[in-house]
Amino acid sequence: MWGEDARRLTTSTVHTVVARLRRRHGPGLVSTSEAGYLVPADVSTDADRFVALAGSAHDGTAADDAEVCKQLCRQALALWDGHTAYEGVRAELVLAERTRLEELRRRVRADLAECLLRPDATRPDTEESLAVARGLLDDNPLDEGAAALAMRAAYRLGRQAEALDVYEVLRRTLRDELGVSPGPAVCEVHADVLAQDAGLGSAVGAVATSSGRAVEVHPGRRLPMPASPTVGRSTEVDAVLAALREGRRLVTVTGPGGVGKSRLLVDVGAALERADRTAEVVHVALSAHAGLTPAELATGVAVTTGLPLEGDDEVAALVRALRSADLTVLVDEAEWALESAAEVAAAVLAGCPDVRLVVTSRTPLAAVGERVVVLEPLATADPEGDLEAVRSAPAVRLLAERLADRGVAPSADLVTWSDADLRVLARVARRVDGLPLALELVAGSCATVPVGMLLDLASHPLDLAPEARGLPDRQHSLRDTLSWSLDRLDPDARAVLRRIAVFAGPFTTTAARAVAGGAPDEVDRAVRVLARDNLLHVERTAVTLSFRVLRTVRDLALEELAASGEEDLCRARHRRWFAGVWRDAPLSDALVEHVGRTHDDHVEALVAALAIGDDPAAADLTTALCRRWQFLETMAPGLHWTQVLLDRPGVTPRQRARLRVARAGFLQAADWSLTEHQRLAADLGGDFDWGTLLGLVSGITAYGEGDTVGARARLDEAERLARTGAAHLVAEVVATRAAVDAAEGRTEAALAAAHESLALVGSTSSAVQLVTVIPKVALALLECGRPREALDLLTAAAADAGTRFGMRPTSTVAMNTGWAALGVDDPGTAFGWFRQAIVGPQATAGPNALGEAACGAGAAMAGLGHPAAAAVLGLGVWLHTDAGQALPPALERHVRRATDAVGCTDPPRGWTPDLAVARVTQLVRGGSGT
Repeated sequence: MWGEDARRLTTSTVHTVVARLRRRHGPGLVSTSEAGYLVPADVSTDADRFVALAGSAHDGTAADDAEVCKQLCRQALALWDGHTAYEGVRAELVLAERTRLEELRRRVRADLAECLLRPDATRPDTEESLAVARGLLDDNPLDEGAAALAMRAAYRLGRQAEALDVYEVLRRTLRDELGVSPGPAVCEVHADVLAQDAGLGSAVGAVATSSGRAVEVHPGRRLPMPASPTVGRSTEVDAVLAALREGRRLVTVTGPGGVGKSRLLVDVGAALERADRTAEVVHVALSAHAGLTPAELATGVAVTTGLPLEGDDEVAALVRALRSADLTVLVDEAEWALESAAEVAAAVLAGCPDVRLVVTSRTPLAAVGERVVVLEPLATADPEGDLEAVRSAPAVRLLAERLADRGVAPSADLVTWSDADLRVLARVARRVDGLPLALELVAGSCATVPVGMLLDLASHPLDLAPEARGLPDRQHSLRDTLSWSLDRLDPDARAVLRRIAVFAGPFTTTAARAVAGGAPDEVDRAVRVLARDNLLHVERTAVTLSFRVLRTVRDLALEELAASGEEDLCRARHRRWFAGVWRDAPLSDALVEHVGRTHDDHVEALVAALAIGDDPAAADLTTALCRRWQFLETMAPGLHWTQVLLDRPGVTPRQRARLRVARAGFLQAADWSLTEHQRLAADLGGDFDWGTLLGLVSGITAYGEGDTVGARARLDEAERLARTGAAHLVAEVVATRAAVDAAEGRTEAALAAAHESLALVGSTSSAVQLVTVIPKVALALLECGRPREALDLLTAAAADAGTRFGMRPTSTVAMNTGWAALGVDDPGTAFGWFRQAIVGPQATAGPNALGEAACGAGAAMAGLGHPAAAAVLGLGVWLHTDAGQALPPALERHVRRATDAVGCTDPPRGWTPDLAVARVTQLVRGGSGT
């Protein structure tokens, strides 16, 4: 509560305050240890209760029950007294937590409005739903999710005109404030209103888009959506596409900063997808950090695109993950890590024959086989020359288009412009050398300035900062324009810009409030001004608007931040925000999506926390990152960072226990004794989420080692904790118990548990449940002799994951599906799934998991009469046995039958697991399955 003033406190003052707290709230509120005072984990505040209720309403099993969800939302909102969390406490102490709680309150209000519209609600209250949604829009007129809710509620009440008015107000506001159009989710609701869709009034999930994806779990598999059309670049796009058609596997687009390389890259990706709807294109931006090592770059690519990484060599692991992929990787702004990008590109091109790279960089990668496409600034025209030449100049057309987008000009059709205004546009375009970014900035600045005022920029070049005098002329033009744009900002907006420049990637207005400080509505206004002036780029998820500081703008803003003396404060706020946003939160789709989208900022905050010795914040950041890495089965960064944090002295016992559990997940086995298990359970006392995970990972380890008695004991513990305080994990625990029951031959109990787990999941599984629950249920069904049911469940889940979340099946899902196909005597389908688990883009590389996959692949190859079946079987059995694992009985029967039919060739004496893995990969990749 004292902040920096605590440095001047005396020991007796602290003793006095603690004594008062104990007298008022009881002696258990604050405990004393050798390390100092501690508020025990079982001490709960109203904020803790609010977060727990909000989580249960949104992500728990209660979210599927409208009445229970409504009750939880109302209970959570009743804990609030006023609109500000920690009212009266200085912002420097609670800014990040205050911002997090207030944003969570918005989500609870949205959940309540949704529940009130649900068809399964006992008494739907559409009027209240509309009032809540309208209130959310009053607080944030750009909230597209709230607009969709309000439109649905108004339509259900028979007020179609009001629903359409909500959309029109949103559309105008988005255009005026940000220069963008409404997103696909709210547009779909608008179309349904116009069509008078009978199902709209009772539809659940207003946030789903036409693709069905409400959450993008792999941001790299979604191309950025430009807010406006591209002008004058069709020739360059065609040149890149032609190079790819010719068989070039590395095409580098070069050019100066601000010339439009990033936009061209997105246009190339969109053209590839239009030409072939099955084409796979991923997008990776490297502008967030300078000086990435090859290992860091490989990890970033994997995490962004959802690829698993296993092993100590991240570059080699990335190559393994992509070795059989057929896709185009778009890599933006490679100049910030040029040497590392060249090294990783060379490794991928050498080891992944069907992967193509399209790279943007201010300089080429200088790699063998590289085709370079040079992107020049847009052509300008002589301002005093022929007016037809002025109208046809691409730079003039782009400026006119953007002015029309901003509503400054009546039309982008240059025929309607006066001769005088056309010549102004030509002067401005020539003044900034036709650089597209500079033209965008000028158009953004003109939102509040008459076109004629642009002559100021054309006629009065700004003085360059001393450090910029050595730049090429085109860079002079860009820096001039950036400086001019910043100089036009009001002081508040300029202060916000330099503060939010600490973000490495995309951020929401909520995150901006947590870092910039000041009044929330003033920060929101400043962000909108900066976006309108094109100093921020607007990005979309399915339902969320976020922003990104352009790299060129960020560099200049960071210079101002350093000069202002605010850099340490802003970076501390940045660190606190990302450390706190998912603190104590369970695994959920929202967490997976957000940590993936802001991965660069999470890692940057983590590195900063370690640099200043803030171990507790670093542990919270690592825990959040581990949630996503585990979801992706990306082991390498998880193993690295958990070990780094476990070696730090300032990590609390509870955080240390969480990290041990997370690390066991990456190791795919618990690495502790029974005594250590008990100590970890004590450290996690009252933490039902991680306590349940401790029981789960211990139980799964025991199950894998053939100790079903020990597995049952650990799962009993996990189920008790889950049913007490971690309802979101009950389905996974029950599914795991079903697998154990089935392995023991308790068929009736196993089937009952499997069907209970499916009932808990519901008809619309979350992305997390598709990864954590469904494979375990399928395994239980396999053990119970229900392979057809397991195969149908898994194939449906795989299709659902792809349609709704853009996810490929993980290696675990692929393996279980392969075993199910073997169970129905379909070795061809089985081999396809096992092959995907071994050499596909989501392939596993760990000896344990790969050993199981090789056993299945060998059994499938035996059924197909493949000559390499015996060798693959021998390698699989050897790898699985060497890892100390045993196949479940139902799976072991397939292997035994295949071995009896074709034999089992042991690997040569002295082989290592790595050599065996490499040989399995070679044999399975080379086999066609026939």
